[in-house]
Amino acid sequence: MKFKDLFLIPNLITISRLLITIYIFTSTSADEFINTNLVLLIALIGISDSVDGIVARKLNQVSKLGIILDPITDRIVFVLLVLWLTSFFEPIFLIMLIIRELLVSLGGLYVLKAEKTVKVTNNGKLGTTLIFISICLGVLNNDINTVFIDFFMYISLIFYYFVALEYLYNLNKK
Repeated sequence: MKFKDLFLIPNLITISRLLITIYIFTSTSADEFINTNLVLLIALIGISDSVDGIVARKLNQVSKLGIILDPITDRIVFVLLVLWLTSFFEPIFLIMLIIRELLVSLGGLYVLKAEKTVKVTNNGKLGTTLIFISICLGVLNNDINTVFIDFFMYISLIFYYFVALEYLYNLNKK
């Protein structure tokens, strides 16, 4: 890892995403937002999760620092988001999300220590997208309150766990 990699555009995007998220979540309450604005903020956070990787590949600026920094930032931002939104969800949904993130973080540490690589799959991207959609729907659920939204959220959560198990299986297969 090189210090100059810190200043590559994708790594600056990652660091900015982390710092902006920490600032927003520590200086405001989710309840201060109109639900539609909150959904836009959540969607922006979800989309920004992909931007750094896309930029890194487009500009050919994939770095060892970015490979480590991005997933760590993703986990931190996601857990902060979930904790920030506690008033919108049932505790069991939030607890299951946080447990999954902690398990994925432990898996990430193993990958780093074992110097292995895990390729992001389409299922992984889909799982993350479904969870972000679920979180947005959960925020709107306070306005709409439908059984479909609850069903969608829990099916997405189950798929999110399936993806984590799939990564674990592929990691052990290597």
